[in-house]
Amino acid sequence: MSKKNVELFAVDNLIWFINIGLILLFTIGAAHFLSYRNLLSAVYSVCGIGFLVYAESVCLLSGHFDISIGGIAAFSAVIGAMTCLYWVPGIPWPLVILEMIAIGAIIGMFNGFLIGKIGINPFLQTLGMYILLYGLVLAVARHTLFEIPSGLLAAGAARVGNIGIPLAIIILLITAVVYHFFLQKTPLGRRIYAVGSNEEAARACGINVVRTRILVFTISGMFSAVAGLLYMGYMGCVPLGLAEADIFLAFAGTIIGGVALTGGSGKVSGVLGGILLIGILDVGLSTLRIPAHWRGMINGIVLMTAILVNSFQYRIKKHLLSQ
Repeated sequence: MSKKNVELFAVDNLIWFINIGLILLFTIGAAHFLSYRNLLSAVYSVCGIGFLVYAESVCLLSGHFDISIGGIAAFSAVIGAMTCLYWVPGIPWPLVILEMIAIGAIIGMFNGFLIGKIGINPFLQTLGMYILLYGLVLAVARHTLFEIPSGLLAAGAARVGNIGIPLAIIILLITAVVYHFFLQKTPLGRRIYAVGSNEEAARACGINVVRTRILVFTISGMFSAVAGLLYMGYMGCVPLGLAEADIFLAFAGTIIGGVALTGGSGKVSGVLGGILLIGILDVGLSTLRIPAHWRGMINGIVLMTAILVNSFQYRIKKHLLSQ
């Protein structure tokens, strides 16, 4: 392997080197950090937000972004919980899960239609949807929802095998594999990259840009709904502010995972690395007993660092490819 290929590999997989460095740093600070329990907890704690990162990544790959992902997660979870608790007691839980995913898809499709077809600014549209959905959550639920059927909680709460691996981790990893295959091997995946790279060139090649945008936001909505399902299981309830503040971490995980802010560039392996970074930080800071009131500042630093790292990766890779 040539020096250039080694450098490109290092740049493309920078997030994994960062994760290894963080693990070593936290292990130096607290030797017991590097344990099976802590590492499992680091992954399990971010399964819900992981699907928000998936949702944000597909939008950024297409050249847009979605602020409403947390609202979609919360609203779909509230509707699912209200359905089985009050509206249709005894309904089979698989139908409730399908209902939640359908809600996410419909909201995402609506966002995509207004952005792609009508031409509404994506920031304004998804911000408005974010505010609307959390308002609806308050209006519909009024309080935190408890006593949710175990079947509906299983995706985020159940454990499998003798060593008790959380089902949510398996779902997160299997989805990463399917998501990778979708982006790399399907016509729609290739169209998403093309539209994100150069919308006008994609249109000139016969790609239906409007349809692609609508499908992208539909997929984002579905990912967000699954995030709501995993949050629900992880917490054992549906709080009114579910995922409300996690939009910033979703952006950070996506960007530091190597998805270009300008669209058209990024890999699922990097996105997964960005998700794990959030979990490593969370568990590592807890292990070091960093006060909770410092977490917001640290998360802000992570987001700014993510933007710098993204810019660094893009410039270095562009320089290497031009040689």
